[in-house]
Amino acid sequence: MPKFSLSSASVGDRTIVSISDGSIGYAEQEPLLQKISLSISSRDRIAIQGDNASGKSTLIKAILDDDSVIKSGNWHAPKISDIGYLDQHYGTLAAEKTVLETIADLVPNWTHIEVRRHLNDFLFRKNEEVNSFVAQLSGGEKARLSLAQIAAKTPKLLILDEITNNLDLETKEHVIQVLKYYPGAMIVISHEADFLEEIGISEVVNVGKFNLG
Repeated sequence: MPKFSLSSASVGDRTIVSISDGSIGYAEQEPLLQKISLSISSRDRIAIQGDNASGKSTLIKAILDDDSVIKSGNWHAPKISDIGYLDQHYGTLAAEKTVLETIADLVPNWTHIEVRRHLNDFLFRKNEEVNSFVAQLSGGEKARLSLAQIAAKTPKLLILDEITNNLDLETKEHVIQVLKYYPGAMIVISHEADFLEEIGISEVVNVGKFNLG
């Protein structure tokens, strides 16, 4: 069973994302979403849904304080170092590092044995798997390694953007098991009802309601 560096006891129970009267968009364009009102506490698991190009990813970027998004209103969210962001392109991984280096560089105080034990929990067990370069990994392996990063240095808020795309059944099952044990708050962009149910999503927010109507 994967172990997280943050326990649910140390997560506490408080509001960690609060947006009121928010609007988001891009420069020189009409706002994509307006009248955004969202409150997420430290144990909530929220799914964000909506049509293609409806503003789901833009809302995530705004929570991540992305410079490309113009936002107004009242926004309160954790600092970037307290947010784990996992997208379908696995942008937190460096192609030139090995699987072992990816985790060892993140937690330099861990011994080699501790790093290996941690990777073992994410199904990287053989020497050749642990010494593989990220560039050589399949989509499923990248998903597992990204989750291993998150477990090694657990964020207070986890944002998952369509991460089940391109996952084989076995990897998806493993991802579900890991996410069940994750102790903090979670925002998930996904339309996969079975996946959302299995990871314990407590509320679905459709961004269609944050429009100009």
